[in-house]
Amino acid sequence: MNFTVVRANIADFAADAIVLPANEYLKEGSGTSTAIFSAAGRSELTKACAEIGHCDTGSAVPTPAFDLDAKYIIHAVVPKWIDGEHNEYGALSSAYLTALNLADIMSCRSIAFPLLASGNNGFDRALAFKIAERSINNFEGKNIKDVILVIYDENAECFVRSQGYDVTVKDETKPENRSGHKNKAPKIIMENLKAAEKWLRDGKNIKKLIDIGLEIALVVLPEGGKAAKVIDIAKKANK
Repeated sequence: MNFTVVRANIADFAADAIVLPANEYLKEGSGTSTAIFSAAGRSELTKACAEIGHCDTGSAVPTPAFDLDAKYIIHAVVPKWIDGEHNEYGALSSAYLTALNLADIMSCRSIAFPLLASGNNGFDRALAFKIAERSINNFEGKNIKDVILVIYDENAECFVRSQGYDVTVKDETKPENRSGHKNKAPKIIMENLKAAEKWLRDGKNIKKLIDIGLEIALVVLPEGGKAAKVIDIAKKANK
């Protein structure tokens, strides 16, 4: 599996699955959420989200991608930063892992993420990146070949480069090579969405990802008493 970083507008990006940072009620938010809702077709996407209604923090749900150059939008419900002692670390990691598992179940070969929770949700950028990196590198799937982290601005690009990653900058002046995902095999897309829905209904699957998210948080958090306290709080909350 290839993990790469691209500087681009994720709403214009071509991938089998595009991840949208969502709230629990799957309503349009600001920033990246607004850009994706607008590009996908606000009316159709809002209706699809309303039909689902709710998704827990740390989990994710898929919808069709409508007018995006993708097959699916995966709505990953990310936590808001409070104080680090409300399972923020594990919930963010499990949001990544749930999105990756859903994409794999739906036979996606590529999935594009923004840097989840690093904007209005208040996570420190360095911490959000560490959780993204660890979560993605921890994932083992059958179908996904390419995971792309799509960043938007120069500051984020400089930060990612400081972490030892190359960043491909998409030239906005050149025409996009459109994949035509949205026009391909609607019957198969709907069958894959049903397979994802069935997987989500099994509570054991989500519980497993939450537990893995907590293990990842142990690696990301600094050593010492605070890390142990945070993990203990999270484990009690997930019993």
